Amino acid sequence: MKLLAIDDNQDNLLTLKALLQAFLPEASLITSQSAADGLRRAKLESPDAILLDIQMPGMDGFEATRRLKELPATRHIPVILVTAHRTDALCRVQGLECGADAFLSKPIDESELVAQIKAMVRIKKTEDALRRERDSLEGLVARRTFDLSCANEALLENLARLAESEERYERAVRGTSDGLWDWDLVSGACYFSPRWKELLGFAEEELPDRIDSFFSRIHPDEEALVRGALEAHLSQRVPYDVEMRLFTKSGFYLWFRCRGQAEWNERGEAVRMAGATSDITERWQMEEQLRQSQKMEAVGQLAGGVAHDFNNILTVIAGYATILKMDLLGKKEQAEVIEQIVTATERAAQLTRGLLTFSRKQPMAPLRIDLGEIVLQVEKFLARIIGEDIQLQTEILPVPLPVLADKSQIEQILVNLAANARDAMDKGGRFTIATGLQEVDDGSLRGHQLGACGRYAVITVVDTGRGMDAETQKRIFEPFFTTKELGKGTGLGMAIVYGIVQQHKGFIKLESAPGQGTTFSIYLPIVDERQPARVEAADQSAPVAGCETILLAEDDPGVRSMVELVLKQFGYQVLVASDGQEAVEMFAANRARIGLILMDIIMPNKNGVEAFAEIRELQPEVKALFISGYTAEFIQSRGMQEGVDLLMKPVQPMELLRRVRSILEQKQP
Repeated sequence: MKLLAIDDNQDNLLTLKALLQAFLPEASLITSQSAADGLRRAKLESPDAILLDIQMPGMDGFEATRRLKELPATRHIPVILVTAHRTDALCRVQGLECGADAFLSKPIDESELVAQIKAMVRIKKTEDALRRERDSLEGLVARRTFDLSCANEALLENLARLAESEERYERAVRGTSDGLWDWDLVSGACYFSPRWKELLGFAEEELPDRIDSFFSRIHPDEEALVRGALEAHLSQRVPYDVEMRLFTKSGFYLWFRCRGQAEWNERGEAVRMAGATSDITERWQMEEQLRQSQKMEAVGQLAGGVAHDFNNILTVIAGYATILKMDLLGKKEQAEVIEQIVTATERAAQLTRGLLTFSRKQPMAPLRIDLGEIVLQVEKFLARIIGEDIQLQTEILPVPLPVLADKSQIEQILVNLAANARDAMDKGGRFTIATGLQEVDDGSLRGHQLGACGRYAVITVVDTGRGMDAETQKRIFEPFFTTKELGKGTGLGMAIVYGIVQQHKGFIKLESAPGQGTTFSIYLPIVDERQPARVEAADQSAPVAGCETILLAEDDPGVRSMVELVLKQFGYQVLVASDGQEAVEMFAANRARIGLILMDIIMPNKNGVEAFAEIRELQPEVKALFISGYTAEFIQSRGMQEGVDLLMKPVQPMELLRRVRSILEQKQP
């Protein structure tokens, strides 16, 4: 047997050890000289009995007994309290209340000690055996109870499963997002679940359970594919999993994925087939949008790469052409030639802006404007584009159609559509532009790559030209796709239209057929009608000359020379820098007389943003006008903040002079 003695007096422990060796040699003794250590040793060693001194520093025997009886690991170990001082009844009562099992008084009588220990150990072993037996019985009862409970539960589940199997199947059919079908290949009988019919827009009773309800709705382009896949499955057991378009009750096609599995008899003949049909229209639309966005991104990268250099070239051409035009006032023939150069330059600039718009890299200047007003303003210009052999008609809704749009970009849409219509009506015809108001709901959006629900202002453009087949309609908005002869089209006109509409958070619907003409419907979201619609006219006033000194910082030699010449012709003094660092140094040397900094944003050594930041440290109130031929996205990546005065290349000299004068005349806050 194993005993634990806890006493702060080492002599008492040695005496106890000697007594046990003499009178109870089969016992092994573990000793501890503090109550705290004794508690630890009791949990660790699990002795058969504990001899515990009452009088100890820190924690006395009563408290130690109470704690031993509270711990699950030690509560069943008999505790014999040992004392040399307190032998009265009150002490025994206190010990019993703490959980002590027996008492010994010092000096210890060896016979009483052995008797107490043997009695306590015998009682403990008996109690341990009873606890094990009780635990065994309880475990057996629990296992039997659990087994009976499981058996009863399984029985109830089987009964419920049998009773509710048909109801559960019906709920599954009603609740699944897939449409289920079952086809008896021998009798021809079919079953289409209510969900299958719902996917096509029908109520359960509106569509008969006949196989023709499926085959008659397959898009002609996929009919051969579906029948071939079905035949391969029935005859060769190839998995049947095919994607197709089905005609819906609403009058348009949606994309579906149809999967099925046949059953064959012992002779290898297919006798039955069942499967599911899923609506995958949204996935197809997302994939198509991804393909379109990838094409747009490719053109955007191309446009951004060439925009800077091309805009610099156009700035030089347009600038010198304008200067020549001013010098040739009164010389009609030469002025007309220069006018052609100016017009061609502006067309090239529009093409660059259109490319950037297509790629969504061109900054917009949106205003709340009336869509009908834009059509009326561009009407005369469109008449010149389409020619005299084509009749132009406009049908403007008599109520305002306020949209948030960039006027010049909406005009670009109409110009591009008019040019396309002209080429489609080489023998003349009728070109109609109408405006309208339409509420777009979920039903209208289904089956189309359209926008969000809501109220839209609509421009409908109709021509009576040759029309387009289905394949052309699929590719009409692709960049560089054209049906025109080589050299007669860039293939960017409709791509630019698509980009502009997307940037305005709108969408396009196309209706066409060979020989039936073409209709484009441009949808733009209506804005708050309580806000007044307005169209801001461009400032066409002649620029005013000045005498101030302007610091011009431009790294392109051609642009730098042209801008310097224009400014000097209008009376300004010009200091010229070829990069950002030179601009900072020149400003530091001449800041007392510089009235304005005209600075390119992207320059070597130090870009315009960095250079301007250093200049403002020298003179915080300095005025500046930035110019750039890079895309807005590229400019912002170089630290350009919103709200600064910025003029995008190609720069028209008259617009440049007006902006310079306007900024110079601004009063400092």
